[in-house]
Amino acid sequence: MRLARRGLLGAGLSLALAQAGRGAQPPWRGALVMGTGRPGGAFAIFGPAWGQLVKNATGIDIAYRATGGSSANLLLIDEGTAQLGLSSIAVAAQARAGTGNWTAGVKLESFRALFPAYTSVLQIVSTRTDVARLAALDGQKIGIGPDGASGDAAVPAILASVGVRPSRVETGDYEQQVKKMLDGELAACAFIGAPPLPALTAAAMGRHLRLIGFSLTESAQAANAVPGLARMILPASTFPGQTVAVGSVGTLNIAVGAASLPDNLAQAVTTAALKNRQLLGAAVRAAAQTPPVQPIYEAGISFHPGAAKALREAGISLPQRAVQS
Repeated sequence: MRLARRGLLGAGLSLALAQAGRGAQPPWRGALVMGTGRPGGAFAIFGPAWGQLVKNATGIDIAYRATGGSSANLLLIDEGTAQLGLSSIAVAAQARAGTGNWTAGVKLESFRALFPAYTSVLQIVSTRTDVARLAALDGQKIGIGPDGASGDAAVPAILASVGVRPSRVETGDYEQQVKKMLDGELAACAFIGAPPLPALTAAAMGRHLRLIGFSLTESAQAANAVPGLARMILPASTFPGQTVAVGSVGTLNIAVGAASLPDNLAQAVTTAALKNRQLLGAAVRAAAQTPPVQPIYEAGISFHPGAAKALREAGISLPQRAVQS
């Protein structure tokens, strides 16, 4: 993974963020390192948007690691090479419990939740006419997004919960896997992210993409099998040419930080996001509203004390049992 600094989404949004204001600078030497995600996914957009707000509020530079996503970001924090990151609840719950193949049975204890970011939904698409239902993915080769992303950690278990076992699940960058699907090398792509994922929206322009949904029963089976999942709906017109709402499953994404962050710094990076939801929503549409915090601590993920203070000052109720130093 390459350490790189990223700009925001254009001069207009950058100017708006620059006007968000600066507060007192917490004592911190050097830059804060943030794990984000690959191009074509929402982490790659939300992370720098949040990072610019943090810099405006604290004066601290942010350096970005374009990782595969959720599990990779948690591992960076666990090994001490990043202080901030993004993850889904479904993957963070695996980290806490030491479940999922990627944890190797080790419980990751060095990260804390900062704030709820936005909801991600499993988006399964195909160009093939014979792949119209989940059952049709059985025995097929599918793409599940970058190595280290939520899809990599959760999609195989989600599909297995409804009796679907692809012949192969392949990881790779979003655009790369979409191209393979369009070229007929993959039967479908199954990505978890804020809908509509940019890579899928681009693919849907001028093409017929079939969006594969979950029934009520299939959604319940998946939610029972994978902690942190819930039934979600992809409304009509989420993607170009989509005329009806489609059921799926999804998970809440959260901002995470190292447990070792000073309380005042964890409070500052959280407050920067909570006070500028409209700016974050301009970057990732699903981030315009503040999601509930209850699903986070119910999944066994503790909040940083500094973040808890920021959330409570913003009027968000958080029980003390959900906070861990």
